[in-house]
Amino acid sequence: MIEERKATILIVDDDPQNRMLLRFFCKKWGFDVVECKNGAEAVKEANEKDIDIILMDLMMPKLDGFSALEVLKNNEKTKYIPVIILTAAEDTESRIKGIELGADDFFTKPINIHELKLRLKNSLKLKYYNDTLKNYNLYLENELKKKISEVKRAYIDSLYRLTKIAEYKDRETGDHLKRIGYFSKEVAVRLGLGSEFSENIYHASQMHDIGKVGIPEKILQKNGSLTQEEFEIMKKHTIIGADILKGSHISVLQMAEKIAKYHHEKWNGEGYPFRLKGESIPLSARIVALADIYDALRSERIYKPPLTHQQATEVILNGDNRTKPEHFDPEVLNIFRKYHRTFEEIYETVRAVS
Repeated sequence: MIEERKATILIVDDDPQNRMLLRFFCKKWGFDVVECKNGAEAVKEANEKDIDIILMDLMMPKLDGFSALEVLKNNEKTKYIPVIILTAAEDTESRIKGIELGADDFFTKPINIHELKLRLKNSLKLKYYNDTLKNYNLYLENELKKKISEVKRAYIDSLYRLTKIAEYKDRETGDHLKRIGYFSKEVAVRLGLGSEFSENIYHASQMHDIGKVGIPEKILQKNGSLTQEEFEIMKKHTIIGADILKGSHISVLQMAEKIAKYHHEKWNGEGYPFRLKGESIPLSARIVALADIYDALRSERIYKPPLTHQQATEVILNGDNRTKPEHFDPEVLNIFRKYHRTFEEIYETVRAVS
């Protein structure tokens, strides 16, 4: 029953007598009532209050009913509020225009109170059903997002575990992967690449060497330099990693595929596997390339002692017999030049808490 619902009606009419008549009966039927004398006030009230139905005249000062209707139906907060237009019986043109602008119903003047009560009751039911459907759709959307998030987390977790296998084969530690993630995210943030990109690269960068699961241990763990033949096999970890990660619709894994495939490419075209140059190398891979080199220089390997932060910074900025500044994206290198102390802090912090 309409009397049992404490709904709110917004009455919009520049005629005080019409408002008084409508207010009297609407309150008698159990509605709360908000009144406005023009369309501008109506738009303001509808945005600021919880309105269930709008009864609106067409001919008003400041903002007429047509203009107010157009604003209301193009606003996300108010477009689902039923709007009943008050119009003259012979005003067919206004009815057509009102329908085009999104009016939900029309009520002919002079007002028939019994008919008005039925129209309001039906409009209130319609709004209730629409609200219920909208809320249920939101619930379904949220549930779907949760399920997708759970599947995404499970998939990424599985790949992390596969990455762990590659670590053990290569005698690297989980700290190396964490640091690569933090270094890469730091550069992305400093470059202003946005929160989504920065968060994605934190996770994706840690899968950069996942392809090493397909490289023989005798090569990964060799004491000393690789032969040319062994190095050619080692280079295949980029392609293997990309094959493992390809085909995903998840953005972080799409990024991870690019990183795995291209993180050994160099800005000047001297890298592998495709000798790409400059911006033809995906930005995510250009970022990880520097992060990976810094961490490799700082870390102890079978074939070399670790470098200090100062020594590693010197190599990256000025080069040595293997690494050149021209290997890196100039913008990424400039971020490292400005914020290399942050790299040092990350390296020492991750090592200290392990």
